[in-house]
Amino acid sequence: MNAKVKIIAPALLSAIMITGCKQKATINPEAENNIKFDSIVVNKKYYLLGDTTNPFCSLESTFIYPSDYKDKEVLNKLSRHFTNSFFGEDTASVTPREAMNKYAQKYIEDYKELENDFITETKITGEKPSQELWYAYYEMSSNEILFNKCNLLSYTVSVEYYTGGAHGGHGYNNHVLYLKNGEELEEDDLFADNYQDDLSQIIVAAIASDNHVTNPEELENMGYFNIKEIYPNNNFYIDEEGITYTFNEYEIAACFVGRIDVFLSYDKIRHLIREDSPVAFLVF
Repeated sequence: MNAKVKIIAPALLSAIMITGCKQKATINPEAENNIKFDSIVVNKKYYLLGDTTNPFCSLESTFIYPSDYKDKEVLNKLSRHFTNSFFGEDTASVTPREAMNKYAQKYIEDYKELENDFITETKITGEKPSQELWYAYYEMSSNEILFNKCNLLSYTVSVEYYTGGAHGGHGYNNHVLYLKNGEELEEDDLFADNYQDDLSQIIVAAIASDNHVTNPEELENMGYFNIKEIYPNNNFYIDEEGITYTFNEYEIAACFVGRIDVFLSYDKIRHLIREDSPVAFLVF
């Protein structure tokens, strides 16, 4: 069954207009962001061999992207960044709607590759596979705006999926864009030289505090791997209060621990922040 991709473009999402920054002398009120966003939603399902009695794959995807901004050159950069981070680098030269179409089509085509195995197993056993759930794939993906003030735009891309096996998986990737030039900020843009070791210790201490242990080594009895190997991973977002790092499943702990978000208030990392960094006005 060749189901068409059903794309619903809701009337322009209420523009995410953020109304204010921390009132510090260095902040210009004109620096408040004024970006409008739109969205594309896809809900698609495909049954193996086009038979509705067979297992199926399900794709649910909601993509939010910048649709209007005063600086059109920056807007183009933002749009490309949102598209690339959600769909992959090979979508850099297409529109968001085209990228969603290709994404949904590839998901279905990849799933169809299971059909030969499904047919073979059915012929061998004389009946459909008993573990049909192992063929029932799904993916749910979305992105979310987390902070949109003072020339800074933080957002995250999340995905939940199942592709056979004992359990599914999750992934969360954060991004911070600087609206003065449309570029993504990385750790080296924020922190002073040789920050890694100090920041690592602060992250480990915060994880220990969140888990209510006084000795960080106790974390290794709670599913965490070697705490001496926990380092900043560049997967962070910023807001008015601080920086939040995200560590995904298996990154620093066993799967059952799940996603780990580590919030670091600015007062804890102030000594590591570059005074000329794009977030300095939030820190000092």
